[in-house]
Amino acid sequence: MPIPFRTISTAAAGIGLSGVGYYVYRNQASPAKSNDTTIEHGPQEFYDSRPFKWLSPEEINNRLRSKQLANKVTLNRVRAVYTSQLPSNSPVEDHFSTYLVGSNGLFAGVYDGITNRKSVLQVANASLLPFVGHIGPLCSKLIQKQLPSYVARQLENKGDAQSVEGAISTAFEDLDQDIQQRFYNLFPRNVQHLNEKDIQDAVRKHADPAAADLIIKEAIHGSCACAVYLDGDDLYAANTGDSRVVIVRQEEDGTWSGRRLVEEESPANPEWKAHMISQHPPDEAQNIVHRNRIFGLIAVGGSFGDIMYKVPRDYQIKVLPFIPYEAYSTFARYHHRIVVNYRTPPYLSSKPLTSHHKLQKGDKYVIIGTDGLWDELSWDNVRSESGDQVAAELISSWKSAQDKEANPATHMIRESLLFDAVYKNVGKRVPVSDPTLEMSKRLTRQPSRRYRDDITVTVIELKEEEDSGPASFQDVGEVSPAEQVEILPRLVTPKQSNWYSGWLWSRL
Repeated sequence: MPIPFRTISTAAAGIGLSGVGYYVYRNQASPAKSNDTTIEHGPQEFYDSRPFKWLSPEEINNRLRSKQLANKVTLNRVRAVYTSQLPSNSPVEDHFSTYLVGSNGLFAGVYDGITNRKSVLQVANASLLPFVGHIGPLCSKLIQKQLPSYVARQLENKGDAQSVEGAISTAFEDLDQDIQQRFYNLFPRNVQHLNEKDIQDAVRKHADPAAADLIIKEAIHGSCACAVYLDGDDLYAANTGDSRVVIVRQEEDGTWSGRRLVEEESPANPEWKAHMISQHPPDEAQNIVHRNRIFGLIAVGGSFGDIMYKVPRDYQIKVLPFIPYEAYSTFARYHHRIVVNYRTPPYLSSKPLTSHHKLQKGDKYVIIGTDGLWDELSWDNVRSESGDQVAAELISSWKSAQDKEANPATHMIRESLLFDAVYKNVGKRVPVSDPTLEMSKRLTRQPSRRYRDDITVTVIELKEEEDSGPASFQDVGEVSPAEQVEILPRLVTPKQSNWYSGWLWSRL
């Protein structure tokens, strides 16, 4: 597939600028300290010269608790729902939502629109790091509101022949199809006969150019989604991408255990990698996944948006290079790497992996977290199940921790950052000896996303049906009742089609 000149020139410019930047970086004098709170630490077990700002314990607490909240619910098996978020990107690219569904249902989800930083040491061209992965917050912001609505609608209209898991899966797929269809509807259908001016005019002459631009960005940006739907004792989980949900229980002997409810869609997962490759002809097998990334670029195996991995082939050449440059520039530097490997799309899907769990005596918490949390608990191997067990051990100390957090989601973030002192430059982690020092490092090093992701955690505190004890909402952040989900109109009205329209569309 030939590569458009705009794609080649943008990539070349990016490589050239990154080379100049690297030369300047290597030859610049050591910067003077701007104030006496910026510290370059001295001799230590593992050399780490990255500067940071010393924070007081009060400053650390304020940062950790700035985005915590709690939702009151009146369900038999749920005491309360807690959420906390620690930004790394600016603006933060994670989103979350908690809603009541019907008279006895609860929907909670986290949506990870991050720029995927977790494979920093694996990417061959470090100049691409700020640009690989999902590329903005707009898709995750969109599905934060729309996905609960799509799920509620599908559950409401579910026939007897469709399972709850099937209904949730359909809702995930319908939403992404509508995100894509809104994008396609902006442009004339006869893509093969379009030129640059046609694409630009389609946006400029749109009845609402700003709305058209937002539709494009929401389709270009990408997001993972991990959600649960609780109906009485029935807990359903759905996961598109590499976030995670873990059920935590206390056994009769007092020990704690954590188990993920549904696997991650990640090229780093051998089973999922094999599944992804099986969807394409055998002669593509060597080109699809490199360094646990699709085309060596994006480190998730499922997502909403990310339309440049889903469009028909002609759109790669005839449409994407000529969309408004603010949108195109977010992936222009590596678009050529998609184009040269792009043969049998789509390479990503929003179809989630799903599971069903019947709540049992001893089930205490459901932890839903974006991959920023799990990176901290098993950074050397994100596929490791050890992170699930670590999460159980951390949440088990919530009510007895020395530095007690009233909000268990904030507790999870604090304890995950203090789980070990991490020296990724030498691939080592050691026990934390000074929590204030370690937290100062983790919260102030810049640019933050080179050292950690946005972290978003939702904790559902479960209870036995006969347990009527209320939750204590003191110092947990803003407290509000969980809202009833509103079933909104679909983003695109589905059209009835027949075999002829499908045949004709495939040839336009």
